[in-house]
Amino acid sequence: MAIGKCAWCCTQLVRVMLFIFNFIFWALGGTLLALGIYLKIEFRSLNDITEDNFSLWTYVLIGVGATIFVISFLGCCGTLLESNNLLMTYFMLLILLVVAELGCGIWAYLNREKISTQLYDGLDNAVIEYNKTRGDGQSSVVRDAVDSIQSTFKCCGSNGRADYSPNNPPSSCCPKTKNDLPDCTSQGYYDQGCKAEISSSLKANLWVVGIIIGILLFLELVGTVLSCHLRHYVVKQDIERWGAAYSHL
Repeated sequence: MAIGKCAWCCTQLVRVMLFIFNFIFWALGGTLLALGIYLKIEFRSLNDITEDNFSLWTYVLIGVGATIFVISFLGCCGTLLESNNLLMTYFMLLILLVVAELGCGIWAYLNREKISTQLYDGLDNAVIEYNKTRGDGQSSVVRDAVDSIQSTFKCCGSNGRADYSPNNPPSSCCPKTKNDLPDCTSQGYYDQGCKAEISSSLKANLWVVGIIIGILLFLELVGTVLSCHLRHYVVKQDIERWGAAYSHL
C-alpha cells in the first residue's frame, strides 16, 4: 500500500475535523447574516440623519455572513467528495475572505472617530431641524427618523430633553402604555439623551460582532491548513491512481 495506514488514518481525522470546522463555520456565518439583518432593522432610522449611508456596515455584515455561508457549504462538499477542484476553490476563497475581513477591520478601526463624529453630528443636526420644522404641519423624513430613534432607544433629544427647550419634548420622548401609546402625563419624559443610548447599544452589538468575527478568523485559518493537508492527500491519491491505470496500458 503506497500510502501508509497511519497516514491514511491521519488524513481521515483531518477530513472529519475539516467537516466539523466547516459546520461551525456555516453556523457562525448564518449567525452573522442574521445579526446584520437585525442591525439593519434596529438602526434603520440612523440612515436618514447621517450624511453617508450608515447602513453600509449592516450590508457588509450581511454580505460577509452570506459569503461565509456559501464558502462553508463548499468546504463541506469538497471534504465529503474529496474533490481537488472544490478544495482548491475553497482554499482560495478562504484566503480572499481573510484578507477582506482584515482590511475592513483595519479601516473601521482607523476611521472609528470619523464614523462616531458623523453619526453624532447627524443626530445633533436632526434635532435642530426637528425644532425648526416642528409646527409647520408638513411631514418630514428627519422628524420621523428622530421620533423612531427616540421611541426605539427610549431616549430624548441628542443630549437630553433640554434640547427641545423652551418647548416641551415630542411625544416620542415619552414611555408607552400597554396599548403602545405615549403617556407623557403620568410617565414623564425620558431623561437620557440619544447619543448615550445609541453609543451603549452600538458598543454592546459591536462586542458580539467582534467576538463572532474573531472566531471566524480563527476557523478560517484552521480551515486553510486542514484543506491544504486534505488536498495534498487527494492529489497524491489521484496521481497514484492515474499511475496505476497507465501501468496497465
